[in-house]
Amino acid sequence: MSELYDIKIFRSDEVAFFKCDSGPLQMRVGGKVLEEISIHRAFPFSAPYEHLSVWNGETELGIIHNIEDLDKESQKALKQELHVRYVIPEVTRVLSIKEEPGLWTFNLETDRGKMKLMMRNIHEHLTVLPQNRIIITDMDGKRCEIRSLKSLDLSSRKELSKVI
Repeated sequence: MSELYDIKIFRSDEVAFFKCDSGPLQMRVGGKVLEEISIHRAFPFSAPYEHLSVWNGETELGIIHNIEDLDKESQKALKQELHVRYVIPEVTRVLSIKEEPGLWTFNLETDRGKMKLMMRNIHEHLTVLPQNRIIITDMDGKRCEIRSLKSLDLSSRKELSKVI
């Protein structure tokens, strides 16, 4: 037996987002203010401001198709919230990529310090995006991003050539 789900798609004229002081994100909808709103990105990563899921506690309230359709204050509040939620360290150097039986280890330098990522099936953990961007996710869900292969030094690109 399958259940049907009604997913609310919020129109830009019926919803607004804002923060009071440094408090949690709030949402105004239907003349009512909801506090402690959280925003979650849906796929694809290449469209970070589209198809955003809006939550209040454990309840999904609905979807925003595109943040750019909202008023400027809402856009600013949502972009700040997404930035905090989805901080992804940027890889500045690939120190080494090693394969041991059944396990790959990436030793990286990022804009937030050194990182060690471990994964079993490397191709399930590398997401290649347009413009030479790569998201690397390890077995524990830790993520980092190579914003552009061209921005890496020659040694880093040689290490990456082992796997891509």
